[in-house]
Amino acid sequence: MQIQDGQRLLERLAQEGVVVTAACWVLESDSGQWYLYLATPLVGENGSTRPAYRRVNAAIREMEKEGNWMEPLDNKKVIGPHDPIAKDIMAYRDGRSVRTPSWFPGSRLGELAVEAAYVYPAPQKAKEAGVS
Repeated sequence: MQIQDGQRLLERLAQEGVVVTAACWVLESDSGQWYLYLATPLVGENGSTRPAYRRVNAAIREMEKEGNWMEPLDNKKVIGPHDPIAKDIMAYRDGRSVRTPSWFPGSRLGELAVEAAYVYPAPQKAKEAGVS
């Protein structure tokens, strides 16, 4: 269910013009919690996440009206495309030509220890534009 909801969120963000360069469900080793990591250029180079969370949460609120389970402030993390986690997600995805959501076999993304991870393919618009 989480994987499908994440895919629906990615599709909604794309419809609203929000660029997501990489996305992955991650079971963090330290917290034992699942988080949907979204890499977007809306995260400032200084690490400012407010604009990104504002746009993502607005999309989620709209989706909730349609019966989506996601809470606006829970189980997601936004990161910039140059974050080491985002880079590792993209390297895995692009190195294996991931076309459908798939399990990540590693134990780390950037410096983050992971128990499990599920990587989404590159967004269609990013593929068409040549962006990874």
